[in-house]
This record gives sequence, C-alpha cells and structure tokens, in this order.
Amino acid sequence: MEMEILQDVAKVYRRLELQNKQINQLYKSIETNQIPHFLESIFVQIPHNRETLLACIERVVTLQESSLMNMLQKLELPEEQVISLRMQLLKITQNFYMDKHKNLLQYIAKEQLLTPFFCALLQAVHRIGLCFNDFFVAWQRDLILGINRKLNQTYCNDLEKILKVLGPSFEVSHSSSCAILNGIVTQDTLQQLPSQKDEFRQENEKSDRSYSVPVLKGSVYQAVAYVEFFKEEFKALKIAFDSSIESLRKIPEVCPKLEQKNAYLNYLSVLKSALMQSSPNRLLESWRLVDKAWMAISSPLQIGHPLEYYEDHFRRAVAPEWDLRIARIYEGVDLLNLQELQDCKISKESMLKFYQFYSSKVPDTQYKKEIDTCVQESLLKTQSYGGLPALFYGAELNGLFSAQVVPNDEKVSEKYGKKIFYFPDRVRELSLAKPFMLLSSKTFPKEFLDFNRELLFFRKEDWYKVYEISTIGHEFGHILWVSLDSELKMNGSGQFKNIEEFKATMGGLIYYFLSASQPLLQEIIFNLIARAVGLIAWMKEDEVLPYYCEGLIHLSVLFGAGILRYKGSFEMTALEVNTNENAMQLLRKQYLETYNQLILTYLNKQDAKVFLENYVIKDKEGNYKPIKPEVKAFVEDYYQQYQVIGQITDTLTPQMWQEIYKKQHNLN
Repeated sequence: MEMEILQDVAKVYRRLELQNKQINQLYKSIETNQIPHFLESIFVQIPHNRETLLACIERVVTLQESSLMNMLQKLELPEEQVISLRMQLLKITQNFYMDKHKNLLQYIAKEQLLTPFFCALLQAVHRIGLCFNDFFVAWQRDLILGINRKLNQTYCNDLEKILKVLGPSFEVSHSSSCAILNGIVTQDTLQQLPSQKDEFRQENEKSDRSYSVPVLKGSVYQAVAYVEFFKEEFKALKIAFDSSIESLRKIPEVCPKLEQKNAYLNYLSVLKSALMQSSPNRLLESWRLVDKAWMAISSPLQIGHPLEYYEDHFRRAVAPEWDLRIARIYEGVDLLNLQELQDCKISKESMLKFYQFYSSKVPDTQYKKEIDTCVQESLLKTQSYGGLPALFYGAELNGLFSAQVVPNDEKVSEKYGKKIFYFPDRVRELSLAKPFMLLSSKTFPKEFLDFNRELLFFRKEDWYKVYEISTIGHEFGHILWVSLDSELKMNGSGQFKNIEEFKATMGGLIYYFLSASQPLLQEIIFNLIARAVGLIAWMKEDEVLPYYCEGLIHLSVLFGAGILRYKGSFEMTALEVNTNENAMQLLRKQYLETYNQLILTYLNKQDAKVFLENYVIKDKEGNYKPIKPEVKAFVEDYYQQYQVIGQITDTLTPQMWQEIYKKQHNLN
C-alpha cells in the first residue's frame, strides 16, 4: 500500500509539472502581442503594448509584482489607481489559480489517486484556502496598504520613529490563567487556552513577530488579534475548519505511516485554536503549539500555514499564507525515479559538520555556547522536502518561494527542528520559459550570458547542483548562528531581515568554499552575480527589501575583489566580469573575511544595522544605496535603466539562441 500511495504522489507531481509548463506558455502571448482573455479588463484601463503585456503576464505566471509595479510607475498613474490595479490583478491571479486547483482536485478524483483520507485532506486545504484568499485581501488592504502606508506618510518613512510609536502594540506573552472579556470568562475562551504547563510559556516574553493589527485607541496603538480585527473573514474560516476537521475524523486510515491522520487532526485543531485566539497576550504561545504540531507531520503532502512576515517591516505581522506542497524528494528518495537515491551533497549531517568546524575557529562570546547548542539541536532535527507547491492561497498569490526553511520560531526549532522545502523543478521551468531581456544584454558581456544560458538549457544536472549550493545551502544557512532571541535582540532598529538573507546565502557559499573539491565554482559565482544584479530591480519594493539589501552587500564584495567593474554607462556592455585565478582567490578571501565579521555580529547579538551600515546607507528618498562610489553608481544607473527598459524583451529569443548554440556545438 505504501508503494502504491507514493506512486500516486508521483502521478500527481507529473500532472503539476504539466500544468506549470502550460501556464508558462503564457509568455508566448508576448511574441504575438495578444492579450489573454483574463487580462482584457486591465487593458481597458492601461495602454496595450509588449511592455505592459509582459508586466501583467509576469504578475500571473511568477506571482510577483516587481514588473507590474515598475510598469505602473512608468505610466505615472495616480497612487489610488495603482493600488486599484494591483488589487484587480490580485483577484485575476486568484481566479486563474483557483481554476487550476479545482482542475487538479477533479483529476485526482477521476483517476482515483491517493487514499480517501488524503483526498479529503486536499479538499479541506482547498476549502480553508478559499477563506484565506478573502483574509489576505482584507489584510493587504487594511494593514499593509492602510495602516502601514499611513504610518509611513505620517512619519516620513522614519523606521525608528514608527517602531517607537508602535511600541505599546507589540505582543507580549503573559501567563494569566484565562482571558477575560468584559469581565466574563467564556467556555470557548477556556478551550482556546493551552495547558498551564505548556512548555513554551514565558512570563513577559516579547514576540519577534505578531499575529495582530495595531489599532489607534485614543493616542496609543494597541494590538488587536486577527480574529477580532477581521471578524467576517474569520467567521468563514471557523466554519471551514470545523467542517474540514469533522469530515477528516470520519475517514479511516489505510496507511498510517504516510497518512498520519492523528497528527493532521491535532495540527488542524491547534491551528484553528490559534487563529481564533482573541487575546494578544496568548498569541505567541498559541502559534508555537501550531508549529510544534506541524513538525510532527512528515508525510509527502505538507501543509504550509502562516509562517512568514516579509511584508510588514514594523511589527512583522505574519501574512495570511496557506498552501499544500507535494514532495518529489521524500526521505532521500526521488519518487519519480524510485530506484535512484538522491546524490545530495548538502545534508543536515554535512552542514552540522561544517558548522562545528567553523564554530571552533571563531572567538568565544557571551552567547556562543547557547547559540551552538541551539543550532546543533535544530540541525539534527531538520526535515527536508524537495517538490512543488500544489495548492496555494492568500499571500502565496503575491509570490511563491523558491525554497524555505521554517518555522522561524527558534524556541520551537531547538526542540523540534525545522523543515526545509525546495522547489528546483518550478524554478528551472520558469527560467526556461522566460524571454531574454534587453537589460541583460546591456548589462553583461556576451560570454557571461552564454555561460549561464548553456548551464540552464544544456547542462541540466549541473544546474541542479548549483541550485543545491545556492538555494538549499541558503536555507541551511538561515539555521546557523542564531538562538532563541537572536532576532529580537538584533532587530532593535528593524534591520534584522536586511542582513539575515545575506547570512543565509553565505552559509551555502562558505560551505562550498571550504569543500575539498569545487568543480562548479565559476558556475556558482556567475549565478551569484546574475542574482545580485537582478535584485537591484527590487529597490523600492518593501516586501522584498531584505533580498535587495543582500544583493547590495554581494555587489560590494564582488566589486571590491575586482570580479566586477562598471564601465561607467550602459551605452555598451555596462559590466566587465573578471574571473581569473587571482580575482577568484581574492574574492574567496574577502567573502571569508565578510562572513567572519557577520558571524561576530550574530555571536554578540548586535543590532543588525551595525553590520548593514558597513555596506549601505539610505539616500534622501529613503532607499538603501551602496557606500562604495563605484557600486553606488552602477546600482543607480542599473535601476534607472530598469525603470526605462526593464520590461523590453531582447531581439534574441531563447529559441534563436539555442539554435545558434546547437550549430556551434554540432548538436543538431
């Protein structure tokens, strides 16, 4: 039975691959300049040309808003119209993927795939997900584009002033025996409260994230739990959870090892309780119980609940995200090739060995012993899943991850570990489908572009190995050098996330630098260069600011080592790329020095701005810019070019390039 279920999982995975390839075909619309029917209502409001069409298609296919935002700014539309168009495209994207999800569920039912319990679980995820869609729209409108936007306007984007004003609204955990509403303790309230002996309870613990909204009451901001602020949306959520849990209880297991019915029911029940928790003082521990219950599930079908908080830079309000991921790489086996073991160089064992070696070489600090214990415990318990997002809702419709390590709560992770998810098939298929862009041709030398394109189109296995170092290594890198309160202590000025993404990537990179063999060093550095430069486009996008800051730090090191040189303009190729042996050795040396400096910041739990301000500074408009003049000049000129030609495709298409390559290498 176990083998039959895993084979069914593989069939669902292949169906998803086919569906994703069909979605990626939307890029073909740019070549014909024809508007897909679902975008027609948008082009009644904006001009129709290849640039605007690409931006809207990118919004739907990649689920990211960067191209769309640049295009809307270029059109110089009023701010209210920009917000309106963004919300309309969110709704269009939502409808587009809900149809895909519905078709997938119908396919599974028609082909009688998976077990009755798994089929019911998928239906439950979808039922709850539709409610998360409504929750996210309200959350985006009222918090991100409402309260937070007004705070930015009122305090002129001064983050430290805003954090001070919001101080009283930060969630603090108290150990009162019950929540009292209007002097009455209700039975529902008592049922929502975890046991007094809960292992996570800590008196007066300040949370490093929030599950509430700051509401101005009189002259003071106070936290209001999501369930109290989004009343209508949460009524629907409660009904969806109740009906889903009830239906799942009635269905017997046929394969307990994979289905894990009791673990799923416990998780969904605890998740419902956390969502319905109305007392801000109980939110942190309630959600820790959710993460604990979630870590007990190790099936090939993995639910993703609200975990991330990139959108909100003030109180790090956790976004309304909801999804189901399906594993292809499960317990070290490729379900599409059951006879083949995965040759994965980065594992929790190898990363633990790397961490122990590196930790032994760095100075002792007040927190080092505590951090070492937390990291090692977390690594030893880490689970890993390589696969695809199958069903996704809410905040996931504003950008799916290429990989993820969660939960973010180190108190949970120290005891129960983390889960690493990575999605290389989706990332590669998207890269294969995207058109070549004019900006790339104006930025990079032809030899650089050809090298990266050869890796993508003709060296599939090597591409996956580079992904492993750069992306799976990145997720393991998040686990390193932190303990229970690192984020809280280091985020006094609100900058923790703005160095944490760099720290994560460095984990995989330094791991590779110290390995005995480095056969793909140039491929990894070229991939890093392309990514760092591409991140400049996110300069003014708050949600992905941490990645933009990461890119600026990388560029500072790459320019400093002489790997990159800016020629001063984009009239010809803007960058010179030098990867001779001396430059690569210097790059390795500078990255090691930078990593050591970064580690000391974490080992001392210093405010993250201490490290960040070595590389970047805010300009008059409030945008981060590199401190080094040459890097700053390149970043500013690149962003200016991006604003002008960022959505213009190259005259050289991927098909044309592949034909040229095949002729040059006699592959026809």
